Amino acid sequence: MLTPAQVQTATRLRHTFIGAGFTADGVLGLLGASAYAALAREEFVPARRVLEHHSGLLVDFIRLFVIDEVLDVQLLSSEFPLEDIRSLDLVEGLDHIHAVVDVRPYGEPDTDWYVVSDHSAGRGALARDEVSADHVLGVGGASLTLARITPRTPVDRALDIGTGCGIQALHLSRHTRDVVATDNNPRALECAQLTAALSGYRWELLEGSFLDPVAGEMFDLIVSNPPFVISPGHRYTYRDSGLAADELGRQLVSRIPQFLNEGGIAVFLANWLHIQDQNWRERVADWVRGTGCSAWIAQREVQEPAEYVGLWLRDAGHAGSEQDRRYEDWLDALESWGTTAIGFGWIVLTPSNSPWIEVEDVSAAKRRPDGDEVMAALRAFESLEKINAVTMLSSIPRVTEGAVLQHQVHHTSEGDWVTGPSLLGNPSSWRQDEFLDGVTQALIELCDGERTLSQIIELAAGELGLDEDEVLAIGLFRFRELCARGFVKLDSDT
Repeated sequence: MLTPAQVQTATRLRHTFIGAGFTADGVLGLLGASAYAALAREEFVPARRVLEHHSGLLVDFIRLFVIDEVLDVQLLSSEFPLEDIRSLDLVEGLDHIHAVVDVRPYGEPDTDWYVVSDHSAGRGALARDEVSADHVLGVGGASLTLARITPRTPVDRALDIGTGCGIQALHLSRHTRDVVATDNNPRALECAQLTAALSGYRWELLEGSFLDPVAGEMFDLIVSNPPFVISPGHRYTYRDSGLAADELGRQLVSRIPQFLNEGGIAVFLANWLHIQDQNWRERVADWVRGTGCSAWIAQREVQEPAEYVGLWLRDAGHAGSEQDRRYEDWLDALESWGTTAIGFGWIVLTPSNSPWIEVEDVSAAKRRPDGDEVMAALRAFESLEKINAVTMLSSIPRVTEGAVLQHQVHHTSEGDWVTGPSLLGNPSSWRQDEFLDGVTQALIELCDGERTLSQIIELAAGELGLDEDEVLAIGLFRFRELCARGFVKLDSDT
């Protein structure tokens, strides 16, 4: 771990980075949007082509830490802080140096951070066929998803389980008094401490498996991007838990509630199996029952086994002649568990005296929700749990501001125009548009902010020439769904 002197050095180096423009905005400004976007895809040729026409301290930092080139010490900029970089063990070599870690500018619009992680396989001075067992992953799609969906309400204590390079801890530091982070990979904790120091923070970093290092402690917010990959072993610390099937997700759901303060929230990513002849929604919901928590379980993507295995084999780099054997072993394991597909998603837990469980597929959503939208969803689910059919019928439904009702007309091969299902959407909402049947459409159009749902149902039944009980059944079911998805609010919600 860093000494006090190294922490001071890291602080000084941070100022040097910022002064040189080695920030997310600075790198973008120099490289341009196209070359900058290519960096996220691990494509470095566009950046190299741009840098051929530039020199200076910013160029040296990009070449060294981002592109992972070997640099001649004699050709470095006169302002290059070689002594500080050496004292933090960020480079190796004498006359020629190369970075031993990736130092990547990162941040939010009003701040600059630095994420320290390992270089990916197959690139730069330390190129190899595949990553090491203790590989520390940098900024990726999963970590960005978790950072986006985490609520940012100010709290006293927050926990980042399996912190890795410390991305979630960075975001937590903006709204949390005390940040605690755990990881069972010592190398990850080294990277996380450098991330913290170069970004101007100090965290309590604890070595150990998941929640074990914080036994008996309580938190207001818990986040985790754990090693959720469902694999037949424990080859890579950053992705493989070593637990069979999707046992990691079940264990996190069962253990995390014991560490949450009243009113606390846990947000974490998970993978779960779709098993033949089993309802995946019920399977994952069963993880939550008996924990004393309400839960929102959202599935954002589904992959079939071969696609899933191929994705994660590529993620770790090429494994040479062993690649086919690993592929076979992995598929065999998934088959032995009865797997038909694998779901990716998130789970949100919050302690409750009257727990509810909401499981849904959001794979068709327009985008990922942000933290405020996650909180709004939790409030909507909580409110609906307190409303029975009688209360709902006596409530006044209001369509949310900005909602758009689109009437679809389709042209047939016979040359006719046929009215199809209408769509209810909201340009500002993250959720997908909702198809409305004729009954629900009629009900929505009768919402005027004055009539109760009971009155609306009676009017719609008359207009459509349908039995009122039939409209009642449809109305109660669909309005509950539309309330849960934020398209309708009841007077009891406002």
